[in-house]
Amino acid sequence: MKDIFALRLYTRVARLGNFSAAARECGLSQSQASRIVADLEADLGARLLTRSTRAVVPTEAGVEFLARVESILGALDEAEHSVRGGGDLRGLLRMSTPTSFGIRTVIPRLAAFTAMHPNLRIHFLLEDRRQRCLVRGPLSAAQSR
Repeated sequence: MKDIFALRLYTRVARLGNFSAAARECGLSQSQASRIVADLEADLGARLLTRSTRAVVPTEAGVEFLARVESILGALDEAEHSVRGGGDLRGLLRMSTPTSFGIRTVIPRLAAFTAMHPNLRIHFLLEDRRQRCLVRGPLSAAQSR
């Protein structure tokens, strides 16, 4: 799994163009992320990224590798998803919307959605005030405005 992690990290660095941002997303220091990608490049025997003080840009080989790796990682994610329960949602979904939007858009679709996902509990609040949204789970550090 360490190799898969290195591939995922490389894709984030290449997409973000920045080791620090990718490292933060993965819970690593910038130096750890840089070392992992450098080890990947050494294992492959090819330079994947051009590093400068301002940006990190994939090389020609890095662009080709990125395209192939992303499709492989996507297929791996699909395989894991199918084994873990076939997309069955479970747990608690908390949702708050303005009253008019909830009545017009969400409520008409809610019955069909809950029928498709019987293991999902929904806490639905209709409220006409500005909401602050916290994203929890894999993106626990992310907060929207």
